[in-house]
Amino acid sequence: MSDARLTTVTPGVHAWIGAGGDSNAGAIDTPHGLLVIDAQQNQQLAEAFRTTLSASVGRPVRTVVNTHHHIDHIAGNVTFADVPIVAHEKTLQALEQELGPLSTGGAKTADPLSKARMFFGSNFDQLVPEGERSWFFARVGGDSPLNVRPPAETFADRCSLRLQNDTLHVEYWGPAHCEGDLIIHLENARVAFLGDLLFNGRFPWFGDCDLDGWIGCLEQVLNMDLDTVVPGHGPPTTLEGVAAFRDLLAAVRNAVETAVKSGLSEDAAAREVTIPEYARMQRYKEWMPFNVRATYRYLRGR
Repeated sequence: MSDARLTTVTPGVHAWIGAGGDSNAGAIDTPHGLLVIDAQQNQQLAEAFRTTLSASVGRPVRTVVNTHHHIDHIAGNVTFADVPIVAHEKTLQALEQELGPLSTGGAKTADPLSKARMFFGSNFDQLVPEGERSWFFARVGGDSPLNVRPPAETFADRCSLRLQNDTLHVEYWGPAHCEGDLIIHLENARVAFLGDLLFNGRFPWFGDCDLDGWIGCLEQVLNMDLDTVVPGHGPPTTLEGVAAFRDLLAAVRNAVETAVKSGLSEDAAAREVTIPEYARMQRYKEWMPFNVRATYRYLRGR
C-alpha cells in the first residue's frame, strides 16, 4: 500500500502528497461537493486517494481538474469516470497528438514509448537514446496497458467559481513546464495548487518545457498573496519555496547558456555542465545531463 497521505492545508482544502516525491493531488470543498485536483499516476493510487477523501472529508466528488496532461497526474482519471473531468484545451490537444482523436471513454495504449512521451514530454525519444530507456519504460509500467481517460470539458485561459467564503480561480498563463499547465488559486484561503510548475525537494525533468515561460510563470506566482503553495511533487511550501525553485531553473538555464556561448557542443555540455549546489537533490545525478540537453536545444532553437 502506498505511503501517500492526505493533509489538510486549511479548512476545506486538502493535499494528497505522493510517497517519495511521487505526484500530488488535492481537493477543495465547494457547496456542490469536492473539486479534485489531478488523479494520480495509476488506478490503484487513485482509488486510495478517493477512498481516503470519502473517509476523511465525507463529501462527494463533483469535478476533477487536470493541471496538465502528464500521465503521472491523469492515469487515475479512470477512477473518476463518474464525474466531469476538466482541463485546459491544450491538455486535450496534447493527449490527442499522441493517441489520436479521443472520445470521453478514452483510449488504451500498451506502447512504452507512447506512454513515456505522455509522461516525460513529446521529445522523449529524441532526448533519451534507445540504450538508456529501460528505467523510464519501467517507470511507465513497461508494456502493461494504460487506459487514458481524457478531460470531457475544456476551456481556454481561465475560469472562476464563487464559493461561500472564497473565490476559486483556475488560470492558464501560457506554455511552461508543458502545454496546458494550470494555476489553481483560492483568494481568501491564500492557497495555490501549481501542479508540475513546482517541484519541492526534487530535481525536475525538463522534457519539452518552455523554460523561459516556466520561469516567467513562477515570477507571476511570486507576485501573488499566498500562504501555502502545493507543488506537483513534494510537500506543500511557501513563496520562499517557489523562489528557490525559480532560482534552480534559472541556474540551469544560465549555466547552459554560458556553455552555448562558449562554443561547447551539446554532448560536451551534457558532460561538463554541473550545478554543485543542487547536486544532492533527488534525481539530480540521473536527470541533469538530460536537462542540459533539453535546455541546450531550447536555447539554440529560440
